[in-house]
Amino acid sequence: MAAQLQSKTLKNIAIAIAVVVFALWLSGLKYTRFDMTEEGRYTLSDATKNVLENLQDTIRVTVYLTGDLPMSFVKMQREVSDLLNEFQQIAGKQEFLIKFIDPQTIGDPKSYKHTLQRLRDSYGLAPYTIQEEDESGKVVQRYVIPGMIVSTSQKFVTINMLSNALGNTPEEQINAALQNLEYQCVKAIKQITAEKRKNIAFLTGHGEFPLLYTYNATISLLDIYNVDRITSQQLLDSITKYDALIIAEPTKAFSEQDKFIIDQYIMANGNVLYLSDNISVSLDSLKTSPYTFAMPKDLNISDLLFNLGVRINASILLDNQCAKIPMNVAAYGEQARFAPVPWYYFPLFKPTKENHITKNIDVVKAEFASTIDTLEGNGNFKKTTLLTSSAYSRVLSAPNTVGFQVLQNNPDKEFFNKYYVPTAVLLEGNYNSLFQSRKSPLENSTFKMPENFQRKDSSNNNRIIVVSDGDIIRNEIDVTNGDTVPKPLYFYKYFSFDKRAYTGNLDFFVNAVSYLCGDSDLLSIRSREITIRLLNKNRIIEEKTYWQLFNIVLPILLISLIGVIIFFIRKYKYSKKYVG
Repeated sequence: MAAQLQSKTLKNIAIAIAVVVFALWLSGLKYTRFDMTEEGRYTLSDATKNVLENLQDTIRVTVYLTGDLPMSFVKMQREVSDLLNEFQQIAGKQEFLIKFIDPQTIGDPKSYKHTLQRLRDSYGLAPYTIQEEDESGKVVQRYVIPGMIVSTSQKFVTINMLSNALGNTPEEQINAALQNLEYQCVKAIKQITAEKRKNIAFLTGHGEFPLLYTYNATISLLDIYNVDRITSQQLLDSITKYDALIIAEPTKAFSEQDKFIIDQYIMANGNVLYLSDNISVSLDSLKTSPYTFAMPKDLNISDLLFNLGVRINASILLDNQCAKIPMNVAAYGEQARFAPVPWYYFPLFKPTKENHITKNIDVVKAEFASTIDTLEGNGNFKKTTLLTSSAYSRVLSAPNTVGFQVLQNNPDKEFFNKYYVPTAVLLEGNYNSLFQSRKSPLENSTFKMPENFQRKDSSNNNRIIVVSDGDIIRNEIDVTNGDTVPKPLYFYKYFSFDKRAYTGNLDFFVNAVSYLCGDSDLLSIRSREITIRLLNKNRIIEEKTYWQLFNIVLPILLISLIGVIIFFIRKYKYSKKYVG
């Protein structure tokens, strides 16, 4: 009886071992990750799969986030590894190569800082500094490189995963970076595999923003596009070259010749991003006076916008959902004391959720914005509202006064009597030329007509985006010791009072340009909704002992209880029964 029981036990153990070995062997054949999250956080988008399935060159990814890492970066390294393994599973092991390198193993460990500097200078890999205590309690610095190089045989792109990640703590920054990781990787792959880069142009010559104030917006496009700054004559000379034309906050009137060239660019199926309010406000006047004036602009472009089906009104939008500015709240004669107050003239545009351009982006900060009306237009096109005011807004016609007296009004429904006023509109479809039945203004003008230019009276397929404020893409600048440095677009000069980084501005701009250029694959990845679920640190501190006991003592008690139950079952089953 005992021998049979022992043989059966050994047989069961052998079968269990065989099953485990087979499962391990099977898992090694194919990388699999099961996604149990509600929003599909660990499931690759269809656009990503399409890019990976159609690779024309071998992709090599070298990750430098490995080695002796702090716990928060261990999680990041694991997430990066899982994502790249899934990329490799779809693209193929020969087409997608992955390599992890510990920077401390490169060269002499004693010259680690020199290695970090060489990686920064040669490849643009930015080290991340960590302050921590050693065993003696002394604060020491450690360096990690949360970055990777994506390359082919001819090109490479560096991804610094924490370069644009916002957050107050390393954990928040890491989570923000991981949320954007799939997009960054796919964008890098498209950068190095694209046979031809698309062309974007900023129009100049009408008082538009100079490069210094659109530096951050321009740099964000240079990753995947060629970006030029051109005049109307240069646009005329290369009317079909540019996939999108950006007109950012003009301050001088357009001539009839300028409008004709823009019109013909649109007739050649060009796409336009037009950003401009229709009022002029001198903000510097408020530094010395309690009020200033908002005056209508005369840009001489209203008829072209009417033809496209939109009108930017000569109005000022006030909104209860707005940025804050510092205001001296000290009594007369006392030392100045500044406090944050809502500045209704700096509205925070509300993104709609029905379009990939604005899906899952933050609010977009504007300054002295106007409002937009959609019209019948001259063509067959569809209108989609992208940005609006909040449910508590107010519209004033220009000319009008602008000043701090507006803060004396109660922020109620009587004052903020408008709601969801359109401030950005997408127009898609076909158009007829504004100059269809008119003589070309270029005749007998100073503009030189290209030899191959052919006038057109209708377009086939256009995408036009009109925004009622150009300041949404204007970055602040910092002048220190004579050096002028552009700030990131999310930076607000009154951040110390407002306490908010406006990431929605750059997201909206990049998404809008991507949409105009037809890059819907990148746009769909960027606009994915991913919920970051952080642990409640207060509960961790308060309930630390409880959860330690729960996770350590309870399993031991359960195993002991199961052992006792099995013991009595076996004792009852195999005990000898005597008949008295």
